[in-house]
Amino acid sequence: MSQHDGRPPSADWVAQEMEQMLRECNALLESHDEQLRRLRNAISDIEAERKLACDNRDEAQRILDALRSAALAGQQLHAEQAHFPNPHLRVAPDTDVASTVRTRPQATPAGPDGGASGTAAIPESNPVMFIGGERSVTIMKVISTDGQRHWSVRDVTEALGEPAEAVRRNRSVLENLRVRGAVTKTESPDNERPGKKKVFYQLAAPWQAA
Repeated sequence: MSQHDGRPPSADWVAQEMEQMLRECNALLESHDEQLRRLRNAISDIEAERKLACDNRDEAQRILDALRSAALAGQQLHAEQAHFPNPHLRVAPDTDVASTVRTRPQATPAGPDGGASGTAAIPESNPVMFIGGERSVTIMKVISTDGQRHWSVRDVTEALGEPAEAVRRNRSVLENLRVRGAVTKTESPDNERPGKKKVFYQLAAPWQAA
C-alpha cells in the first residue's frame, strides 16, 4: 500500500506500517534473546569447567605437597639410620661383601708402602652400614670387588670408566664415606713428589644399598 502524493497517510496505512515494524522488532528481539540464551549457557559451562579445574589443581597441589613431605621424611629417616645403624643386622650370606669378610685373613694387611696399614680385617660381627646415594653405592661396589686392596681415587675413577675430571668428585664421595666409617683412609710418602703423600681407601665395614 502506498501513500497518495500530497495527502496525509491514512490511519490504516500507519497501522499496517506499525504492525510491520512490530513484527520486525519482535523477530530481532527473539533472535537476540536466543543468542543471549546460548551465550549464557556457554558462560555457565565455562564457569563450571573452570571451577572443576580449580578444584583439581588444589587437590593436585595438596597431593604433591604431601608426597614432598613424605619424601623429605624418608630422606631424614635414612640419614638417621645411616648414623645409627641397627646392630642386629648382618650382611646377607650370598653378597660379595659377606664372601670377602669370610675369606679375609685376620692378620693386619700390608699398606700401600709395604708397611702395616693399621686396618684389620672386617669382623663378621660388624653391623651392616646402609649406603644411600647413587654415586656412593657405585663407588662402594667398586671397592667391594677387592676388600683388601688399597684404592686410590684414580684407581676408583678408572674402574668406573670415567675421565680424569671425575677424580675430584669421587674424592669428595670417598671422604664422605670415610667420615661415615664405610672406608678407611691411609697415606704414604710419594717418592715421585717429595713432601706429598699418596692417599688410599680401603673397605672398612659390610654394607648394603639403602
